Amino acid sequence: MAYGQLLATEGRAVTCRVVDGATGRPTAARVRLVDANGKEAVPAGHPEALSDKAQEGDVRFQSRRFAYVNGEFAVDPSRLPLRYQAIKGYEYRMAEGELTPQRLRDSVAEIRLERWSSVGRAGWYSGDIHIHHIAPKTCRLEMEAEDLNVANILTSDFTTDQEQFEGRLNANSGAGRLIYVSQEFRNHQLGHLCLLNLKKLIEPVKPAQEVHYPLHLGACDQARAQGGYVSWAHFPSWPGVEGPLDVAMEKLDGLEILCVLDPRDFPVFTRQVVPEIAANDGLRLWYRYLNCGFRLTATAGTDKMTNFVTVGANRVYARVDGELTYQGWIDALKAGRTFVTNSPLVRLTVNGREAGSVLELGGQRATVGIRAEAESQLPYHRLEIVVNGEAVADATPSGPLHRAAIRLEHPVARSCWIAARVVEEMGRYRSAGVDFARIHVERGTVLGDYFGTRRPETVFAHTSPVYAIRDGKPIRNWDDAGYYVRYLDKCIEWLEREAKFARPADRQASIEAFRTGRAVFLKRQNEARQGSGPPAEWSMLSL
Repeated sequence: MAYGQLLATEGRAVTCRVVDGATGRPTAARVRLVDANGKEAVPAGHPEALSDKAQEGDVRFQSRRFAYVNGEFAVDPSRLPLRYQAIKGYEYRMAEGELTPQRLRDSVAEIRLERWSSVGRAGWYSGDIHIHHIAPKTCRLEMEAEDLNVANILTSDFTTDQEQFEGRLNANSGAGRLIYVSQEFRNHQLGHLCLLNLKKLIEPVKPAQEVHYPLHLGACDQARAQGGYVSWAHFPSWPGVEGPLDVAMEKLDGLEILCVLDPRDFPVFTRQVVPEIAANDGLRLWYRYLNCGFRLTATAGTDKMTNFVTVGANRVYARVDGELTYQGWIDALKAGRTFVTNSPLVRLTVNGREAGSVLELGGQRATVGIRAEAESQLPYHRLEIVVNGEAVADATPSGPLHRAAIRLEHPVARSCWIAARVVEEMGRYRSAGVDFARIHVERGTVLGDYFGTRRPETVFAHTSPVYAIRDGKPIRNWDDAGYYVRYLDKCIEWLEREAKFARPADRQASIEAFRTGRAVFLKRQNEARQGSGPPAEWSMLSL
């Protein structure tokens, strides 16, 4: 945190300017003001009371009110002194200080925000793939204030903004701030899809489909046919009935690993079809897919619908080749060059190759060099290297930016995926009674004091994997493939007993599609058995 004292004039409105420390130019930010009695204040022109409508701008979460300001704001001098807090995303140091009633030349107080990260110069650009109920013009200010590069506003069956869809970049975009209106395709039981880079909306848009046929398979094909990107929406909370089928048929480009629910908590919706749910949080469900050989990029979004959520609080960084363009950013997602985060910045290379890469290894002994590092403005407990779902190395952060680094030579006995993750321990919050499944809590986590998320989240980041293929053999795991066979068995039971169909033939077609998906996992289970036999019991560090 940067602390300072700002002097202000007596008797008239006090102007405060927020500037970028490197350029000295005004910059947008999110600001919180508190008077000497601990009561919140708002800049002049901002509403005292704040509803939950995202269109209004400003945000309130965990009992804290923030105002979005576009480089300058004014305050009533009768409220002085005021403590302030200014935040601009994850790559600027948070600024804190005090406004006092003393005289200042030119009647202007200045808050300086210093950028500490250089990931943008290395081609990493941040995006929120899942935003609702916000006008593009309002979104642009919030993007500037949160230092977010790409915003994907998703029209859907429950929104009223279909006329905003253009099939191209929105006119409110600018250099380094790209806005694209696309679509969330939904069914409350089958699951939800974030469809990005669409040139044409996928029907039905409105109203929501009340029956469970046709399946999402066709929507995925239609999106991809027009150059779209398909990510399963808010995967930890809603893995859905159709999720394993779409994975098996390789219809998905990625999974929204960080969205709506802490990825180490357990699904909130369609719980009846998730086998052994008490041992299968969202993170492990993703790991199980990867262990079956499916290459699913990690993506992230906020599912922002209200003023309780800050745009980009969950974001995915993608490394773009050359200048930032929307198509280049989508291409980076497709290539798997990503990490997801709600504060930490994490980097990973394996044999010098970045996330999304495939390494072909052979010979009697195969060893890879793993390099990872993480920095964060908010504290966390560990940086970890994860191989096929198990933590094989960790490091504890230190210093003002909570930096941790790992250098590791790791033997590769069989094909595997390798990733890095950053975790804050959840146990202390659970002991304090934090309900991670509850929406908009009054008190929650340390992260929630600074960034608004829909449900409480711990400090977390995760890279997409690097895939190390040994002797040309695919990644397979007997137990994980068997898990998804059981998952699809439960889905088929649900289709037979509970799902709604317009015609008997639709029910039968759905069941046959799910049986086809089941056969894919069964085949991969058999391949794992033939390759190395059933694995040892699942083991991973308790997080």
